[in-house]
Amino acid sequence: MPFHLPTLIITVISLNLMLGGLMLVIYEVRKTQKCFFTWGISCFIFGIAVGLAGMQTYFDQAWLTIFVADVLIILTPLLLLHGLRQFQMQRPVSYKLVALVLSYSALPLVLLYTAPIHAQTFTAVVCAAIFLYAAIYILTIQQAPTLMRWMLFLLFLAHGALMLTQSGMLVQNLALKNVLMLPSSFEWLLIGHLALTTGTATLFPLLAFAMSEKRLLEVTNFDELTHMLNRRGFLERTGLLLAKNRIQRRPFCVLVVNLDQFKNINANYGDATGEECLRQVADIIQGHLREHDVAARIGGEEFAVALADVDRNQAELISYRLCDRIGKATLSIQGEILKLTASIGGIHSRSSRCELGDLLRTADEALYRAKSTGHNRFVLATQA
Repeated sequence: MPFHLPTLIITVISLNLMLGGLMLVIYEVRKTQKCFFTWGISCFIFGIAVGLAGMQTYFDQAWLTIFVADVLIILTPLLLLHGLRQFQMQRPVSYKLVALVLSYSALPLVLLYTAPIHAQTFTAVVCAAIFLYAAIYILTIQQAPTLMRWMLFLLFLAHGALMLTQSGMLVQNLALKNVLMLPSSFEWLLIGHLALTTGTATLFPLLAFAMSEKRLLEVTNFDELTHMLNRRGFLERTGLLLAKNRIQRRPFCVLVVNLDQFKNINANYGDATGEECLRQVADIIQGHLREHDVAARIGGEEFAVALADVDRNQAELISYRLCDRIGKATLSIQGEILKLTASIGGIHSRSSRCELGDLLRTADEALYRAKSTGHNRFVLATQA
């Protein structure tokens, strides 16, 4: 690679040191996200690789300025890809893939480092393959916002295409003995690499803020134990659903599901058993809903369900099925079978003219009547 231009070398090294430092600062703030440490190290490694490759003009040490430099250049996109895997999985990820690819890449470079153009060609092809694979991998990362995901995909795709172009140009000049003899147009490829590297590394810190926003939304609107909506999330989404039904003058139903004898379960079997019961009931409720219905855990052992555009018969059928399915659920505790039951109170509004708060209050009253007459049953009230 024609790193004989001192200004370009200094620019690349300085930029990567700055970006690497930024990544490590983010990592210090967000210790749980190891990906930023990995990306920071990759920036430092690329800066070192550029510096070593630039020394070809001054030092006749091919093992250092070609072999080591090329190994580090290959390691850079490998670490970028590894960081993406860490970001997606949000847990420790084995470095086995990095070590495997780097080992298989280093073997040919041992034979090629005395032929600079051949070594550079091989390095460019390997890097192109890694960047193109990373581009496809990015599309599988659902945690990242869609726009950012596609921007990273295009950047990695362009980087892979640029590396393939570089390898093609090198193949056409295999007869040359020194990278310094490559055509001047090769310098534009380096400038392209610099621009793409800058764009890619700049987007990575934005992922931290995207994850923070998503995590804040989860904490605000979702119940950590059951992964259902919490009361706040239920009121927000159900309010929108009710407003839509009101405009269309469609019927609407709110159910409040309460797990029977839950305090006794906690007292006799412990909080861990109680939590498992709640998770089991949450799974049953979510398994009986349609795509546009809303379900949430709105209190200790209490759940709420909003059913849009259902007549009274459908609401009663869903209530019966929930009672029946929860009543058949069992939990094995140290050889003892624990049976669950739930009571359900509901309100069916024929035209969705009632406010959500009124619907919930009426559903709570119906729930009280259901519990006062026994367990494992439902009471459904009706309003205009």
